[in-house]
Amino acid sequence: MRKYSLILIVVSAILLEIMGAAQYFMATYGTEEQLLSKANHDLEESQRVAAVKSEVETALRNIKTAVEMSITNPKGYYRIAAGLVKNNPHIVGAGAAFRPDYFKSQGLAKLYAPYVYDRQPDVKAKKKKTTEPMLTATLLPFDYTTREWFGKTIENSQSMWTQPYLDQGGTHIIMCTYVMAIQDRSGMTVGVFYADVPMEDVSVLLMDIQEGILESRTVLFIIQVFSLLVIGFIVWLAVKAFRRYKDQYVDPEKDHLVEQLAKLREVNTRLTKRNQELAEKLADMRQRMADVSQTTDTETNWYR
Repeated sequence: MRKYSLILIVVSAILLEIMGAAQYFMATYGTEEQLLSKANHDLEESQRVAAVKSEVETALRNIKTAVEMSITNPKGYYRIAAGLVKNNPHIVGAGAAFRPDYFKSQGLAKLYAPYVYDRQPDVKAKKKKTTEPMLTATLLPFDYTTREWFGKTIENSQSMWTQPYLDQGGTHIIMCTYVMAIQDRSGMTVGVFYADVPMEDVSVLLMDIQEGILESRTVLFIIQVFSLLVIGFIVWLAVKAFRRYKDQYVDPEKDHLVEQLAKLREVNTRLTKRNQELAEKLADMRQRMADVSQTTDTETNWYR
C-alpha cells in the first residue's frame, strides 16, 4: 500500500510539472505570436490608413466652400453632414461647431453644433457602408468649447486630426476626428467642420490580439481541465486501493475483535449468573448453620 501511494504521489508531481511547463510554453509562444502579428499588421495597414486619411481630408476640402457659404443658413449643415456621411465609406459622423452666441441673432442656442451620424456603423469590414447608413441628426449635448480639437482649430485656423478616443455620444466606437476651420467673409474663424472616422486599424488590431489571447487561454484551460481529470482519476485509484486494503485487512480484523468482544460479554454474563447462584447458596448455608446453632443452644439449656 505504501509503495502504491508513493507511485501515485510521484505521478501527480510529474503531471503538475508538465502542466506548468505547458502553460509557460503556451504563454510565451502566444505572446510572441501576438507581437509578430501586431508588427505585421501595422506594416500592412500603414499605407491603407494613409489612403483613408487622404480620402477624408480631400472630401472635407471639396465641401469647404459649401460649408462657409452655409453660414447664412446654419440649419443647412445637417444636409451637408448627412451627404458627407452617406457618400464617404469611411466617415461615420460629421457636423459643425461654432463660437458661443454666433447665431444668437437667428434665435439659435448659445452653443450651436449640428451633428449627423450613422447609428450602426460597420467598423469590421474593410469596405464600409455596404448597406444604407441609419442617419441620426442631433446637436452635440456637451460643451465642445472646452475640447482641444475646437480650441486649437479656432486659435490657429489649421486643420488637424485628433487622437483616438471612444465616442460616448453616438456611435460608441473607437474613432478619430478630422477638423477643418470655418471662416466667414472677413476671414475670421467662426467655427469648425469635422468628420468622424473609425480607427479601423486600431480596432481590428485589438480584435486580433484579443482573439489570440482568447485562443491561448482556451488551450491553457483545456490543459488544466485535462490535468485535473487525470489527477482526479489518480485520487480515485488511491481511494479505491484504500478501500480494498480496508476490506482485506482492516474490516476482517474489526469483525474478529467484535466477535471476541461478544464472546467476552457472554462469558462475563455466565460468570455473573454463576456468582449470583453461589451467593444465594452461601446465604442459604449461613441460614442453615444459624438454625442449627440455635437448636443446639435450646437443647443444651433444657438439659441443664
